[in-house]
Amino acid sequence: MKALARWLGVGLSLVILNSPLQAQEKVLSARTTQGFDATLEQVQDVLKQHGFSVAHIQKCDGGLHDMGYKTDNYKIVFFGRLEEVRALSKQYPDLVPLFPFKLAVYADGKNTVMSVLNPVELAPLLDTDPALQQQLKAWEKDFRAVLAAMKTTQVAQAN
Repeated sequence: MKALARWLGVGLSLVILNSPLQAQEKVLSARTTQGFDATLEQVQDVLKQHGFSVAHIQKCDGGLHDMGYKTDNYKIVFFGRLEEVRALSKQYPDLVPLFPFKLAVYADGKNTVMSVLNPVELAPLLDTDPALQQQLKAWEKDFRAVLAAMKTTQVAQAN
């Protein structure tokens, strides 16, 4: 459990900063030329289309500015499937720090980037039985589908 919490916190940042090629699989991302506000609104709709509920959206700009980062638009979308989260939290208490899932949406120049932790990467940190392994893979597939839908919708809106 401590390893999972540590990886979700400081470890994730180090992975992204130190090994960009490996981070591509540890963190699933999509980049769009849409504006930040349009992307944030659209991603909520796409999450709902994939069976997820949006629990909360948290603005992170202030905290980042306090740490010296310059950004105007950075929000975290907390999402999940309530019944799934409840059942899995009871069966696998070590997963609780993972819930709800967190999707970062942030402006990067004229682009907007969406990033989410690849749940499959948690397997080495957990004592995963085959059922949990399958669940982690299913979430990865779902997250990739959400990001792909964001790219497809962006292209459709541009035409």
